[in-house]
Amino acid sequence: MPKLVTGMRKNRFLQQEATEKEVQVKTARKANVYTQVRERLCSMQRSTVATAPKKSNQGFTLIEILIVLVIIGITFGFALIAFGDFGESRRVLFSAEQLANTLRLAQQQAILETGTLGLRIDNVSYQVLQLNNNAQWKPISEKGVFKMTYFPQGTHITLKTNNATSIGTPAIIISASGDMTPFTLNFGIKQENLGSLIGKRNGELQLNLVRTK
Repeated sequence: MPKLVTGMRKNRFLQQEATEKEVQVKTARKANVYTQVRERLCSMQRSTVATAPKKSNQGFTLIEILIVLVIIGITFGFALIAFGDFGESRRVLFSAEQLANTLRLAQQQAILETGTLGLRIDNVSYQVLQLNNNAQWKPISEKGVFKMTYFPQGTHITLKTNNATSIGTPAIIISASGDMTPFTLNFGIKQENLGSLIGKRNGELQLNLVRTK
């Protein structure tokens, strides 16, 4: 009888030990599956981050903003000259302001493209030219703000510079650094002087206009 009891206890112990081992195996399998799933999720997350498009942090530079503002001013001035009924004097003054804005824009263009530009001007019109690789002066564009621009009828222009220019060379030269030929440009109608545009060697422009009613 004692032997039977001892055998039964031994069998129970063996069964309990087998059950514990089975539980340990199942637990290990679950842990292994969890680890594999976690590693796969991490791998997918890294792949998503790697392939996500990068947002551009680049903004507009100050010089680009200035160019846009100058273009807006020139466009607005053209509209005023074309459609506004301001009288002869006011049209000439607006035209002088447009010329000053065009020169400022040409300065920025020369700096951006590291090229040499020039302004050809007379009593009738003006246009910005560019010195090409063949040392020839050619219009930058036949459209836009650098196209041939005509002064209002009756405008009198007087240009004074210290430099003598050859035939075909613009009277005002703008270098890649923004410097320009010093000049004084007077605007008027008939015998009346309405204002002046002064350009300095360092590229500074000063527009002096006479107030009109």
